[in-house]
Amino acid sequence: MSTDPEESIAAARAQVEQTREELGETVEALAYKADVKGRAHDKADEVKARAEETVERVKAKAGPTAEQVRAKAGPTAVQVRTRARELPPPVLAGAAAIVLVALVVLRRRRRSRRAY
Repeated sequence: MSTDPEESIAAARAQVEQTREELGETVEALAYKADVKGRAHDKADEVKARAEETVERVKAKAGPTAEQVRAKAGPTAVQVRTRARELPPPVLAGAAAIVLVALVVLRRRRRSRRAY
């Protein structure tokens, strides 16, 4: 140590200031650790944000929703219904028969594949 009292006082003040800063940081860290409710809230916000990001990524990969498909198909379905009403009944009966035969054939094929 130096013999000059002013230098000694300045050094002591600097040391006191550094100690105050370190003590303040320590108190803040302890207060944060003691604030369990606040930390839980912070963690919940973090998890919620991550979940929202994941939902957006999954939505982007999944493609259109059922509502979007219905909205897009709506006008087409109306056109099909309108066109079907315009067709004569024998044509409708024939189309229904073709669909029924196709379903029966597909069902039999599935059953025969399961037997093996």
